[in-house]
Amino acid sequence: MKQELTARDIQSYIKLVVWIFVIAYLCFSSGSNFDNLKIDTIIPEWLLPHMDKVVHFTMFFCLAFLIRSLRWQETIDNRRYAVYLIGGVLYAALTEVIQYYFIAMRNGDVLDFGCDVVGMALSVLVFPLWPKFVRTVFG
Repeated sequence: MKQELTARDIQSYIKLVVWIFVIAYLCFSSGSNFDNLKIDTIIPEWLLPHMDKVVHFTMFFCLAFLIRSLRWQETIDNRRYAVYLIGGVLYAALTEVIQYYFIAMRNGDVLDFGCDVVGMALSVLVFPLWPKFVRTVFG
């Protein structure tokens, strides 16, 4: 039996697609686009050399979280979820390959890909705890 999409479902898919485009923009833009952010004033000095890895981890943590939060998760088995996560891993690999071969001012990096995958994996582990966290913190 097919379920009809609700407004909430459509919003969830829109958020996911927008986030995919945000990741692409961040991965394919020149780092000089972000120079005026003065990030070194808000990030601890010890973290700055690894900021790229933190950004990759965070982008793909959020991607997996958005995938997991889609409503169909409540009604289908984990096979479709696994397909979406594998798609996320392939997307992470694709962004690194594109950076390596096609973007002159960017470099594809295996460690970036590793951070992407670790971010997605941790998101999968954290997601079940999220509702309890929200209830505890926000009442």
